[in-house]
Amino acid sequence: MKFEHIVFAVDFSERSSGMRSEVESIARRFGSKVTLLHVFELPATWYGSVEAPSAGMSCFQEFYDAAKKSLESFQIDLPKSQVERVLAEGDPAWIIANWAREHPIDLIMMGTRGFGKLQGLLLGSVAAKVIHDTPCPVWTDANARFQGAFQSHIGHILCAVDLDAETPSLLRFSNWVSQLFGAKLQMVHCIPEGETRQNKYFDFDLRRYRSEGSRVELTKLQRAAGVQCEITIADGPVAKAIRNLALENKTGLIVLGRGESQHRFGRLRTHAYQIIHDAPCPVLSYCPALPGHTSSSYSEERPGQSARDVPPPIGSSPP
Repeated sequence: MKFEHIVFAVDFSERSSGMRSEVESIARRFGSKVTLLHVFELPATWYGSVEAPSAGMSCFQEFYDAAKKSLESFQIDLPKSQVERVLAEGDPAWIIANWAREHPIDLIMMGTRGFGKLQGLLLGSVAAKVIHDTPCPVWTDANARFQGAFQSHIGHILCAVDLDAETPSLLRFSNWVSQLFGAKLQMVHCIPEGETRQNKYFDFDLRRYRSEGSRVELTKLQRAAGVQCEITIADGPVAKAIRNLALENKTGLIVLGRGESQHRFGRLRTHAYQIIHDAPCPVLSYCPALPGHTSSSYSEERPGQSARDVPPPIGSSPP
């Protein structure tokens, strides 16, 4: 089992280019097929312009030709037989999410921020939508453009968990990933500082009480998953606590669950984007709750669901 098919979503930004070495390294390690997927949007003003109907296909062709040229010239150090280039027009997040639903994809890799005035401050809207809606795992790295060549040797993986029914699925997936990389797996559960602050009306250590209770629940969830790994209880601001633990352990990858956010926001899910933004290493977001995805390697039993129709990529036949 391995990541057999990777979709690398490219927008030709600095962050997108910064992800290239990570994609190359993972693809070489597992012999993965890589689909370079670029989605271009026509400007919103074009649709509302009175000149738009008369401009017709000539205007569209200009956007298409420019996007096609950029995609064809995008360099990636992999054998040509291993790389597919796909160009589509529409909403990037919608196209990427539905492409994942319609194809046996194991992993989406993409930059967290592309163009925009708020670079470095917020998680990009496209990345956020893809992380939220896509049924397959999503690999992001907020530091990609600042790092040198990525090394696919990952010795330590940190799995951030809540105390909920999705944790066993997340642990099984994290254990599978740790076996792929031959890495040590450690699970961490964060108790926000406000929940452990000493209360003047109590004469016992509330932090110790919450920590011991959480450890008992985590041990039960471990048994349910059939996975044995080190358990760490952290407190304080969630994203900061996970970042500090990752730095302390020289973590190479953080695995984060995101399925619960599709229905209601669990405690960890409300911090997910901040964790991704602050992480000192790549983050692999996994969604055990979303049905409708067929992976070519890792899969877990879940109810079937028909995917929405996705428009075929420009220049190719429908799947």
